[in-house]
Amino acid sequence: MPGVFLNLILVSFATLSLASGFSFFFREKESSYIRLFTIMFSGANFFICAGYSLMGFIPNVDFAYIPRFFGLVGIDVFLLFELVFLLFELKVRQGIQTVIIGFFSLYVIFDAVIFGQSDAVSYVRYEFYTAYKNIGGGRFLFHYCYVAAIAITLLFFGVNWYKTKKIRHDKIFSLEVISANFIILFAAIPDIMHSVFTTKYPAFAYCAAFSFVYFSWYLACRWHINFKPTVKNVCKQLFYSLDIPILIFDLDGSLIFQNPFATQKFQIQSGAKLKIRDLFSFTDVETMLLLKKSREGMSEKSDVKVKITGESCILSTAIQFDSANEPFCIIGTVFLDFRQSEV
Repeated sequence: MPGVFLNLILVSFATLSLASGFSFFFREKESSYIRLFTIMFSGANFFICAGYSLMGFIPNVDFAYIPRFFGLVGIDVFLLFELVFLLFELKVRQGIQTVIIGFFSLYVIFDAVIFGQSDAVSYVRYEFYTAYKNIGGGRFLFHYCYVAAIAITLLFFGVNWYKTKKIRHDKIFSLEVISANFIILFAAIPDIMHSVFTTKYPAFAYCAAFSFVYFSWYLACRWHINFKPTVKNVCKQLFYSLDIPILIFDLDGSLIFQNPFATQKFQIQSGAKLKIRDLFSFTDVETMLLLKKSREGMSEKSDVKVKITGESCILSTAIQFDSANEPFCIIGTVFLDFRQSEV
């Protein structure tokens, strides 16, 4: 029965990794190639966890090698993707990159063909769970030669990558990615030593280790992009620092939040639930027309007065659209009417 629970955990890892990868890819559009590698790692981890968990659920041992094959390919490809990332980060010369990636790509193909065959391991059906036993020999050795070779290569390039970083948060990011790989090496030890746990659940330690590495990568990337000079990050700082009132309304005209200058200018109290008509001297008809245009995605410029001070101003509204190109909020920027001041 524990095997069923372990399989369900692996299914959760597979689902979460794929969902987080796609979420990162579509949400962090300014993270450049990082988003591509994130979705690649998430896909590889999905194949690892989904492949081995499906192997555990299959009652017929004659077909267990099929999902295991995909899990094995996921492991090989995951490590290969990481190598490609490091070579890309280090800006290694194209010719050298081609040789290194080409060598390990061929090894991945041969490893999938040799160690992924149906008779490469011995499959055993326990109660509610299918496992395999490594029978040793050349195929087993061939696979672990690949893991050892690429682990040493990743460590070498990883250390060099760390040395190239000058800024503290870049160094932390690279160190987090490198350190996570040691979990994979530790996960391989029980399999080699034939411990009691891995005899019955041989794939769980591997899958958990690769999931740990992927989610470490994911969290490190999320933390790292907070310190990148992207439009998103710069806009956030501009929003809080500009000496121009900026107000964010929903499509019903309710104030959601505002920048500090708007709080001061309109004397907005903490926790106050204000509508657009509470801040500006709009009539009911004008308010309805403004909100109607906003729901249709139309921006507007209105000559209006600030209610609390009576000052004339220009309210410029811009509509923010979601990923489905539907309007979801109104960004109002308030400009004092300098024409009146000049008079």
